[in-house]
Amino acid sequence: MNKMDSSEVTPMDVVVISSDDESPQQKPHKSKTLSELAEERCLDSLSAAVEGYQSTANYCCGGSLPITIPSIAQPLYVSSKKLDPNKTQNTIALRWDVSQDQGSARKVEFPLVHSDSQILAQTMFEELLKTCAPATFGRNNEDILDESYRKAGKLDREQFSINFHPHDYGIVDAIAQTLLPQIDGAFLKERVEHRGLLAELYKVNIYSGPSGKFRGHVDTPRGPTQFGSLVVCLPHPHEGGQLRVSHKGHSSFFDWSNTDSHDIQWAAFYSDCEHEVFEVKSGHRITLTYNLYITEQVGGVLRRNPTIDPSLFPLYEGAKQMLSQPNFMNKGGNLGFYCAYKYAHHSSRAHALMSWALKGVDVAIYSVFSSLGLDVRVGPILENNRQLENLEEQQVDEYYASADYDSDSPDYERKIRVGATFHKVVLDADGGYDIAYDKVEKNLHKIWPHDEYKDVTWLNTAREEEVAMVSIAYGNEAELDWCYSHAAILVTVPAHKDRDHEAKKNMEAPAVPSLIDVATF
Repeated sequence: MNKMDSSEVTPMDVVVISSDDESPQQKPHKSKTLSELAEERCLDSLSAAVEGYQSTANYCCGGSLPITIPSIAQPLYVSSKKLDPNKTQNTIALRWDVSQDQGSARKVEFPLVHSDSQILAQTMFEELLKTCAPATFGRNNEDILDESYRKAGKLDREQFSINFHPHDYGIVDAIAQTLLPQIDGAFLKERVEHRGLLAELYKVNIYSGPSGKFRGHVDTPRGPTQFGSLVVCLPHPHEGGQLRVSHKGHSSFFDWSNTDSHDIQWAAFYSDCEHEVFEVKSGHRITLTYNLYITEQVGGVLRRNPTIDPSLFPLYEGAKQMLSQPNFMNKGGNLGFYCAYKYAHHSSRAHALMSWALKGVDVAIYSVFSSLGLDVRVGPILENNRQLENLEEQQVDEYYASADYDSDSPDYERKIRVGATFHKVVLDADGGYDIAYDKVEKNLHKIWPHDEYKDVTWLNTAREEEVAMVSIAYGNEAELDWCYSHAAILVTVPAHKDRDHEAKKNMEAPAVPSLIDVATF
């Protein structure tokens, strides 16, 4: 598969037809028929819808809310509604171990009290600062301490406890609605399978003025089920320390500076987003960091393909209209979409998780086409290594040299290899370059089981990739060769006469209530 520089792609270039890979052996392209032009217009419309949804609206979310919350027995409020002061919490208490005095702990409350106890509170806060160790960062599987890159203090999870949980404030629900679309309400009474979100407390970090900071970086997910991070800023005076979160060339900024705040500030974002903490000019920026995981929601059975309301996605109408056109893939075919986000798709649990671990535009693509009655799968797309590329070129030559080929024959369509499942990285010790070409395919099917497609119409170009297979090549001396793969969504489109009835049935079905209207992003 040929790669394209995404910076050179225009909206009209987004559609990549697999048969358009140029080769010296290919015959000149014929003029397009009216039917082909109509199909191309449909694809342009769908691609524009896909590109439109890949906006920057939902790679992160955040907010601010009062520290005062109702008791668990009352209805949950996260707005500025008047609450019963006798049934509320007005401070957040952080307790931590004192290492030099085994069995002892200290406590400080946020915001710091402004009363006769202020001196004691300030003393406890200064002890907290002394207890914090310098924060490190990961690089090449090592913990690095470099205060020119990151200057902050930290408490590890086993060192502290706190009477705060983001679920009590509705933060977890807000993240689930924005970054992890899900269905709520009556629909769940009919479908017991659903997914949930787990926020796991990870660390306390303190960025102190005048030089606390953390330069731009991307977190490494702690397993295939982690999809993001949540940062909660506790109410404490500081200036500076803005959080920048960037994704695909767009940045959002969270400014939590304050002099006398009683509000909790928070931001959540996907793991593949770059983020940076700007320099704190004065005061102390105190944050709790949570790892966000996809998990089984309490009371539900884990479902690999979660159900959401697909009609709320902006690209739904474009897909529905496209499928209703008799000239679109009249004889059937396949649509392909390379996942826009990075997933740990070469791990032992990836196959069980991938379809419902999708996020953003990826889950939208999967949900929309599934709801329209089409067969949708998520799988790894294998790129050619040198050996497979040589085999492909040989097959191209044989095709055009065949006695059955004439001027009316279609162009050669290159193979798209889709893994039968998500694999761990495979070591091919028997696939050296001295293997006969007629055995290459058989060997590949054995070590990396896959299906072959030849009629895939791609809606975008490949971006994220991971090593899928390593081969030991034998020649004058042994060397390593490797194949990469991309996580992708494949949609099988039946012939128009076969899909019409199923499509109409889905289009006429009543809308399903949802917690979030993504069309308003």
